[in-house]
Formats: sequence, C-alpha cells, structure tokens
Amino acid sequence: MNARATKKLVAGGALGAMLIGTVALASAASADQVGDDQGVDVSVEIESNVEPGNLALSVASNATSLTEQDSTVEGTREFTGTLPDVTVTDTRTEVAEGAFWYVVGSASDFTGDAGTIAATNLGWAPTLVSESESGLVEAGEGVDPELEGGEGLAEQDLLVSAFDSAEVNPEGSWTANAGLTLRTAEDVAAGAYSSTITLSLFED
Repeated sequence: MNARATKKLVAGGALGAMLIGTVALASAASADQVGDDQGVDVSVEIESNVEPGNLALSVASNATSLTEQDSTVEGTREFTGTLPDVTVTDTRTEVAEGAFWYVVGSASDFTGDAGTIAATNLGWAPTLVSESESGLVEAGEGVDPELEGGEGLAEQDLLVSAFDSAEVNPEGSWTANAGLTLRTAEDVAAGAYSSTITLSLFED
C-alpha cells in the first residue's frame, strides 16, 4: 500500500483545516484572583505544503441526502440519493510497475432519536462519470440493500479502480459517483437519521 486517503460524508459541516486552542491567563498561586477567568480562542489556517506528484482522493461535497420514492419492493419503503462526485487525481512522474489503485466505501448504521437503521439497508450503484481513454479505469459493481437480497454497505465495497496505475497515469484524473438506495421496513420509526460513508483510496 503506497497511498491512502480517506474522506467522510456527514450531514452538514464543512471541510477545512483549523486549529483551535485556549490560552488561560492566571495570577500567581499565592495571589487572590479578581473576577472570572477569560478565554482567548486561537485559530490558524494551515495551507498544504505537499508538492505535486501525488495520488490523491477528493470529494465534491461532504454531505448528501436521501428522499423517499415509490417503493419497488412490496412491504418496504425506499429512499434514494446520489453520492457526491469522487475524484482520484494522479500527478506522479513515476509509478511502480504493476501497481493498481482502487477506492472503496463503507457506511455506518443510520442513527437518530427514533432508533437505528442498519448499514446493510443501504446499497449503491457506482458509475464512472469521466471516461477512461485507456479503458483501464472502471466503476465497481452495484451492492443491493439487504431487503433486496444484497449485503448493503456495512463492509467495504468497490467504487472505482484502475487495473494498472502506470498505464492510466497520463490521463491525470477520474471521477465516479454512485446512486444510493436505502430500503427499510414499512413500519420503520419516523424521524431523522444520519450515517457516514467512509471512502478510502488504496494502491497495491
């Protein structure tokens, strides 16, 4: 494994790098304190100093939502959405012979005040958004929700992969996404639920 990048999709929030700390100002131990302690928030924005020449993963957004559709399976409810675009970029000048990269994803259970919906109830159908000139970059196979006879995204499943990193390297970047389907029982408790899909880039 030569490179790995991880992104998470969460409801709301923003991507960014921020360092926050507190500086406490206090008098000597032997002196009497006058008034309450005061806090000073210290923040700093740190820019990346990584030079070009990396295999990297980026995600267009860190949040997405699912909306209910007419169910295609009797006795269930169906909610669908789309995984934000996931882009793999390779700017390396040298790539090891025989290396290949791949992106996998897995979901956590949906949780909320009303209860929990197992991650096995979420499936996806990956799609390659940008074409591969070499034909060596392909989207992974779809994974059906458990209530459709599949295993869902409880374990890592393939989103997109390259069969040969050196051969596809000149293409520069590739983008994939996936249709998401959450299928629940008809009597699922009403409420707001959230899950996290963790995306990881590997090269072997």
